[in-house]
Amino acid sequence: MSARQAAEALFTPKPDVIEQRVSDPSQSAKARKPRVLPILRAAPIRRETVNLPATPQPATAPDIPAKKAARVRTLVKYGMTVSQVAEIYGVPVEAIERIIQKA
Repeated sequence: MSARQAAEALFTPKPDVIEQRVSDPSQSAKARKPRVLPILRAAPIRRETVNLPATPQPATAPDIPAKKAARVRTLVKYGMTVSQVAEIYGVPVEAIERIIQKA
């Protein structure tokens, strides 16, 4: 008999829960605070002055070793552009052109 009562309890309608709404708006404001995030001020940007010499020293580009010159010629021969090879080695385009002209 207890199994039957348990099964009937599963299928019986559950009582409706009635929500009580607050009719006074001042009471609802006290019950819940609005979620407002404060606005933070932006941090000031620091700017530093740097004393640079009047005449900058020219940057020297690294030279490509002679044993890698053959590889440079091969890369250009098989489809890479001179600017792509110069980017790989980190040298100006003129350095690559000099190596290609020597061959």
